Amino acid sequence: MGCGPSKDESAHPVRSSDTYTLNLFGVYERVWDFRETHDVFQAQAPPKCIQLWDDPVLCTPKDCQSFRAKIEGVHSLLLCKDPENPDFNQGELDTSYFLTVIEKLTSRTDIIKHLIPNDTLRTVHKKVEVYVGVVHCRVWRAGRWVDIFVDDSVPSVANSGGIRLLSYCHDKDELWLTFIEKAWARFWGGYSNIEYGYIHDTYSSLTGGIYDAINLEKTRLKPGDIYFRIRRAISQGAIVGCAVSRKHDGVYGLTAGDTFTIEDTYQVHTQRGKEIHLLRMRDPLGYTIWKGPWNQNGSEWASLPPEHDHILSSVSDQEFIMAFRDVIAYMEYVCVCSMTPVVDQENNNKPVHLRFCTHIFGEWRGQTAAGSKKLLDNPKFSFTIPKSGFSKDQSPVNVGISLLQFCKDRLDGRVPITLRMFKARQQKQGMLIEEIGETFEQNFQQVLRTMKLRPGKYMILPHTAKMNTERHFLIRLYTALPLRTIQWIPSTEPLLLLKEDKPLTLKDLKCTLDCCEEVWGRWTEGLQGGYIYDRDFDLNPQIDISVPEGGDELKQVIRFKVLKDWNSDDACLGFRLFRIGPEDAVPKETQWLYNNWEHTVRCRDGSIEGWEWDYLAPTFLVEPGRYCGILYNEKPGGSDTAFCIMVYSAVPLQIKGYNLGN
Repeated sequence: MGCGPSKDESAHPVRSSDTYTLNLFGVYERVWDFRETHDVFQAQAPPKCIQLWDDPVLCTPKDCQSFRAKIEGVHSLLLCKDPENPDFNQGELDTSYFLTVIEKLTSRTDIIKHLIPNDTLRTVHKKVEVYVGVVHCRVWRAGRWVDIFVDDSVPSVANSGGIRLLSYCHDKDELWLTFIEKAWARFWGGYSNIEYGYIHDTYSSLTGGIYDAINLEKTRLKPGDIYFRIRRAISQGAIVGCAVSRKHDGVYGLTAGDTFTIEDTYQVHTQRGKEIHLLRMRDPLGYTIWKGPWNQNGSEWASLPPEHDHILSSVSDQEFIMAFRDVIAYMEYVCVCSMTPVVDQENNNKPVHLRFCTHIFGEWRGQTAAGSKKLLDNPKFSFTIPKSGFSKDQSPVNVGISLLQFCKDRLDGRVPITLRMFKARQQKQGMLIEEIGETFEQNFQQVLRTMKLRPGKYMILPHTAKMNTERHFLIRLYTALPLRTIQWIPSTEPLLLLKEDKPLTLKDLKCTLDCCEEVWGRWTEGLQGGYIYDRDFDLNPQIDISVPEGGDELKQVIRFKVLKDWNSDDACLGFRLFRIGPEDAVPKETQWLYNNWEHTVRCRDGSIEGWEWDYLAPTFLVEPGRYCGILYNEKPGGSDTAFCIMVYSAVPLQIKGYNLGN
């Protein structure tokens, strides 16, 4: 690991790899680590033995017995004999979620070989090869692959006639599945800890991939948007899974917690013209017999014209058809799992491959565990999409951003998290930021956002729902081309948050506010005049504005957006606008401001002034002429604070600022 740049190196060190490297699955990765503390997880060391090894941690349960596999010679430990048609059996443990993922991975021999490399069964002692029965497996955890070692014992339930505790292949010579699940149990602390689970978290742990999970009971997405995501994901080769909600246990033959994959989508029309969306579902174990609408013998099929007969004939023994609306009604979640984010294709229908993944390790700790209450105190990172190379004609490019929280337990301990994205613009006095895209809180271990971004600078801000929730996290940033650098934004960096205002209604005026001028400055020592009753009030920032004739319009609309540094003192902002003569001097003195304080230009809503904590957006309807605006806060003196006055108008204005600090 080399040392990368950091604005606040003494307070927040950064470790980064020198360049992108190609991983085993075709993704280029680069790591930036901004953590000050280390991950408490302790990896398992390979056992050192010269005889048959017994795992002292993952012991055979008291109500079970076991036999040693003694894997000798050329053995089918690594691969499924028929990857296209895997035949599994679930053991005594309920791990259907695990098998749902494994079934979809059997055709990826590169993944299976990586999960169970079969390289530690034997060791050399005194120049003689000795069988020690150590099975080497791997699991992806929190940004890295973790080695797991288990012995070759295969547990079964005592006095059961040989019922296996763990899942197994129908061809019992294939032991790879049993040992991957056994390693899964060791990794999570025991056999009883792996019953029940989520498809998406398991996929991530077995592949290092990402997922987009949708809680169907809480989502704000429209059903049509969910259907589109499912259809797009399947067309691009992603795994789409779902699980039965607990509240619908027993409905139409469903069992709570059972997991399925969605294999295909069908958009059909009945003979009466009604549009219906159907999904082909797969149960890897073949246990589920769907008894609801559109089941194999359902009367609904008679409503379709003959050209749709192929749908039912394409269903295999372990599959069934469900209406999409029933999936929405009876499933707990739907998840899209893939090695890289699934995004919209280009206009020419060419697939978009986001093959460059930038890992950003961080932590919510101390002051930066700020939750949603003190949003901008959370960890913040910036990156830049360059103007050349990424897109043609400065058009938007696809970017995927995932946030993964580190949890000690497989199912418990996760907290609601949110991933926010801001458009950023660096100025001498500070950074102007504006949030982009819709964000919402999710109670998953990982959240994913895909966006189209134009070239420029952006800021990523991850946060938990509540303050003082301390833990590590990993942000993965997926792009089509490599990024140059990732920067930690220190707490000392002035941040000016541009908020989204209510749309401006101009019923009586035919104009748009396409012109914008910015006046930047700082309240520094000697330039903080406080409120009108303070004698140094005239030291506050003032701007001289000349409004020209506006063509057919007798009056012009001017909207001000006034921002100050988020990190500054909690002092209310105020802004007033005064009409002045063509020869009047600016800046105005305190006495003049005091005498004319009640003769201010009123805002378009009739109010006298804007008055808020950190952001103002007053709008004025003014005649051509000269005006003087003054920005102030209620505290004279105080800390060094950056500010920005943004002036929006339909025609260009002549603006000059005074008392702007350094």
